[in-house]
This record gives sequence, C-alpha cells and structure tokens, in this order.
Amino acid sequence: MRETVAIDNTVYEFMQRYDSGRLRTKDGLEAYFSEYPGFFEEYFPKHCPKTDERLIRAIEQYPGKIKDIEAAGQRLPEEIEKVEAAYRELTGIDPHMDHHLFVGTFGSNAFIGGKEKNDAYYALEMLSPDPDDLRLVAAHETGHVVQYRMSGEAGGETWWRHVDWSHPAVTLMSEGGALHLSKLAVPGLDQPSYTSFGTLPEEGYGFFMANKRQIKDEFLKDMDGGWTGGNEMEWFRLSGGRRHGFSRLGYYLAGEFMERRAEIRGLEPALTDWDRLTLEEEVHDYLKE
Repeated sequence: MRETVAIDNTVYEFMQRYDSGRLRTKDGLEAYFSEYPGFFEEYFPKHCPKTDERLIRAIEQYPGKIKDIEAAGQRLPEEIEKVEAAYRELTGIDPHMDHHLFVGTFGSNAFIGGKEKNDAYYALEMLSPDPDDLRLVAAHETGHVVQYRMSGEAGGETWWRHVDWSHPAVTLMSEGGALHLSKLAVPGLDQPSYTSFGTLPEEGYGFFMANKRQIKDEFLKDMDGGWTGGNEMEWFRLSGGRRHGFSRLGYYLAGEFMERRAEIRGLEPALTDWDRLTLEEEVHDYLKE
C-alpha cells in the first residue's frame, strides 16, 4: 500500500501563466496544453471538443472563474487524501491510483482515464471550490476505481474483458457503483449533492423524483431501441439534458438501481457481478417497477 497519494496538480503552473498574461490568446492556451500532453490527450476530444471557438470562449470565461480555480486546486489534494483513506478503511482496498488536476475548456468536470483506466482527471474550472463538493467529486471518481479493484478481486485480473462497456446497463452499474460507494465514504449529505458536486442545478433531482415513471420509461425505450452516442450524451453527459432541461438524469437512475441491487444481493456482489444477462435482467426489472 502506498503511504502517499499520487497527485499531479497543474494549478500553480496555470496560475503563473494566467497572471503573466500568457493565457490571453489561443496560442498561449495551446502552450499550456502542450506542457501536459498526457492530460490533454485524455481530455480532448472525448471529454471536450477542441475547436477554436471553444478555446476562445474559455479564455473569455477564465476571469470569472479564476478565484474558484485557484481555490479548488489548493483544496482538492487534501480532499483526495481524505477520500482514499476513507475507502481503505471502508473496503480494505487501496485505490492505488493517480489523480491529475488541470484546467480545461469547460467540458467534463471529472473522469476516469489512463492506460489502465485507473487515473482520475479533474477539470478545475468546472468544480466548486467548496470542500464538501470537492470531497464528493473525488469520492465519485475514486469510487469507480475501488469498484474495479473489487471486481478484479472477485473475477480475476481480466474481468473487464468480458464487459460490454458501451451498453447502457453497464453505464448504470458503473455510475451507480461510484455513487453508492461515495455515499458510504462521505455519508450524511443531502441526496442531490452526490450528483451535483455543487455545480449542477439541484432542481434536477426534484424533477427526477416528480417524473420518475416517465424518466424510467424513456430510458428503457432508449436502451432497448438501439443505444446511440446521442443517448449517452442525453442521459450521462453535462452537455445533455435537452429533453427536459436537466443533464445527467441517468445518474439518478444509476444511484437508485445500485441501491436496490445492494439491498437485494449485498454490497460486494452488487458491485462486482458484471454478467450481461443477469445485469440486463435486473436493470429491466428496476426500470419497470
């Protein structure tokens, strides 16, 4: 087990470049990206489209977010360390992962990537500087890796090869697993906080609760009708939510599904049984309830 958490934090480099005026042009921003190619090869274009228009708009938006960016970059490492310690105590598993803090161009707020899909990436311009919110986003991303570690212990090192990662039921299980684990690692906060991280409108949870039957039916129809990238964006991406005005409604479904699964089967099998037929059947049962 590592005694220290591996955290790569570029906020200091970003702030130096910002304060010196080097980030006022697209070329200056590109120079910051080139300083950390490993980060931004993960970020662009999968988690944020890279266009001249987006880069210019980001440069215009940084002044309004610069204090939050600096504060989040200073506070997040401490919250990451707290979260990893909480998971070690909760599960006995050392996440043994790297955390990368950078400033992007207002795309995804955080995601898992890297060669073995066990690195966490945090886009500071999209995060709330509140310590509770930072702890929750760290708990969510670390929760993904903890679930994968648990799955490896239960199913062997090659467990992931048998998983259809493009299937929406798998996305529900993965996001639901991270949500469920984050509630155990950071208990006692209100329900919307575990998906909003202080940056998404909490009204989305109220809409979900008031329209749950309709939302379940729509997700089931999309899942059985031929899942597309557009469906993935609508239900799980910050850029989605065009149907009802709230993005990432799929996260509320995922959280409920995993809570139901854990109650029925227990925590470990709920988090580690990726068998497609079993999973699809259980997701259908949940959506039809």
